[in-house]
Amino acid sequence: MVRPYKKREAALYALDKYGVSRSRACRVLGLARSTLDYQESPRDDSVLESALKELAADNKRFGHPRLHFLLEREKNIKVNHKRSERVYQKLGLQIKNRKRKKLGGLGRKIHQLVPYGQGDVLAIDFVFDYIESGRRLKTLTMVDEQTKVSPGLLVDFSIRGKDLGPFIEFTCDKLPKIIRVDQGTEFTSKAFLSWAYKNNIQLDFTRVRKPNQVIESFNSRYRDECLNENIFFDFEDALEKINQWHDRYNNY
Repeated sequence: MVRPYKKREAALYALDKYGVSRSRACRVLGLARSTLDYQESPRDDSVLESALKELAADNKRFGHPRLHFLLEREKNIKVNHKRSERVYQKLGLQIKNRKRKKLGGLGRKIHQLVPYGQGDVLAIDFVFDYIESGRRLKTLTMVDEQTKVSPGLLVDFSIRGKDLGPFIEFTCDKLPKIIRVDQGTEFTSKAFLSWAYKNNIQLDFTRVRKPNQVIESFNSRYRDECLNENIFFDFEDALEKINQWHDRYNNY
């Protein structure tokens, strides 16, 4: 099916090339006269384009839905989501997919772990990165499996098993009933096991090559939006940038 704007282009060509009347051109092409006579008045999107470019530059891994949310929250620009999406696509701001390494030969299905309720099941893990001096940076990541909210991130050069319990108590409104962890040495340490036992918390250890999908998804987003997008010049700089990202994750 030929779209009206294509028929309009053909009619204008016939008028210019063969000098036919406007009525005849419309009759032959099956085009409404109002469509042929329509005078386009382009909308000025310069302010919207500038705002989207600025937001996309500051949040390189944000797609259109989150950028549209920030337009009103940070730029005080209220527009229809269709209009902002049109400008978003016009500017070519779509997120570029990154290639991801995958383990071969894993044809088994990983079932979603079902949480009990808000605050009852906490998934925790470790993510590593480096500051500019080459020293390794370690982050304890935490996610509530029900709300997907992250109570907190513990960032340091060294995190031991005895550091986990006090940090969980400090960041969580209430202690969880279940904590899902992997087989890492910090999670199997005597200090962490004793803390969990004293607080009547069940530790659910994942099996080899059976990762917790919730915390893995959070870790992937943390690395993609924060660690891969920033250079950490020292520990204080890393702490500031990571805390800023964590606040945006929980509130946007």
